[in-house]
Amino acid sequence: MDSPVSTYLIDTNSLITPYKRYYPFDLAPPFWKSMEIKIMDGRIVLLDKVYDEVTAGDDELTEWLSGIKGIDIITHKDTDIVKKYGEILSYVQTCGLYKPKALTEWSDAKVADAWIVACASVQTHTVVTFEAPNGNLTKSSPCSRAKIPEICDVFSVKYTNLFEMMRQLSFNVMH
Repeated sequence: MDSPVSTYLIDTNSLITPYKRYYPFDLAPPFWKSMEIKIMDGRIVLLDKVYDEVTAGDDELTEWLSGIKGIDIITHKDTDIVKKYGEILSYVQTCGLYKPKALTEWSDAKVADAWIVACASVQTHTVVTFEAPNGNLTKSSPCSRAKIPEICDVFSVKYTNLFEMMRQLSFNVMH
């Protein structure tokens, strides 16, 4: 279990999935208010790549995130993050557990995954994602997709899912 003093770096899917499946704005405003409060107090942090992915949309989630004033957004261009990003891509390319398609996907400028792991590694955040590991990775049967939890494990980065983060941060979703 994560330490209660963790800061959480949220993956795009941990905003889009609750918006689309669990906590629509009209049914669960307390969830979004709790999220906003935790972002504003620095317990939840956002990487610019994630912010850009979410605010590129044209929906209530985009309006909500764009409407939060004064968010401290982490830039992926930080020198240490860029260096760690290179190490992560090198690992995906050379470890033998992934097909070239995995590297192509993770190195795509529009994909935040490698940047999230790099940022969390450098700044010691806990990554929040709905992704699950592929499981049973072998060099004899490489996988076409790298998953955030697998790469977090390799680089000693803590990760959790949205619901565990909500428990740790005492989210109020009922009223």
